[in-house]
Amino acid sequence: MYLYIYDSFLNDKKYADLLIKIEKRLTDLGIKGKIARLSILKNMKEMITDGVKEGVETVVAIGNAQTFAKVINVVADLDVALGLIPVNNDDEIAKILGIPPKVMACDVLASRIIKRIDLGKINNYYFVNTAQIENGNVTIEYKDFKISPITEKSKITLYNFASGIANSSPVDGVLEAVITPIKSSIFGKKKIEETVLPFTKIKIGSQAEEQVAILTDEQIIMKTPAEITVAPAKLKIIVGSDRRFE
Repeated sequence: MYLYIYDSFLNDKKYADLLIKIEKRLTDLGIKGKIARLSILKNMKEMITDGVKEGVETVVAIGNAQTFAKVINVVADLDVALGLIPVNNDDEIAKILGIPPKVMACDVLASRIIKRIDLGKINNYYFVNTAQIENGNVTIEYKDFKISPITEKSKITLYNFASGIANSSPVDGVLEAVITPIKSSIFGKKKIEETVLPFTKIKIGSQAEEQVAILTDEQIIMKTPAEITVAPAKLKIIVGSDRRFE
């Protein structure tokens, strides 16, 4: 049984035609299911857990990266498959998973290629792709070492999958922390050589009293201090044949 979660912003009438086309395609493919529309009065966790009790085996998030993030943080701890239907054309997570936008995503759902992928975890929050700290006065506890950026301005990116890093994959049981120092000059900002730390667990704390923001790719803001770990093969997800990993 399928449960389709519609994000609340889809109530805008500009999405009406698209949703009709998606629903028609799902019916044609024989994978129509129960529809749950989010609102300020409806709790997503209750909607999904109630659906699972009723026999739902696949939860499908319809919306954007924020929608996916909210659903992932519910279904990651449940024995269900997750499907995604992005309503925009530039969703990076969907591209990594090989899921085309809008109506075309329905055919990926129907093909039902299921992979178990790793998730990153910041304290009790899961993220699927990246998390980032910019210009934070922080210390990283990595194995037996404590590491801080060497310049005042810097960027720390935590990757579950990074296309520019060799062997980085959401199915390898490892995350990567990339520290990018940035040096300012009269010619503008200049990146210094990056440091890449493959890890399964690190801790990030702020050197000053104030907390530092950690922004995930789904635009969820966390705060230091934080423990970041990998949750290997945590999420069972429907992917496309054009995905960027094996």
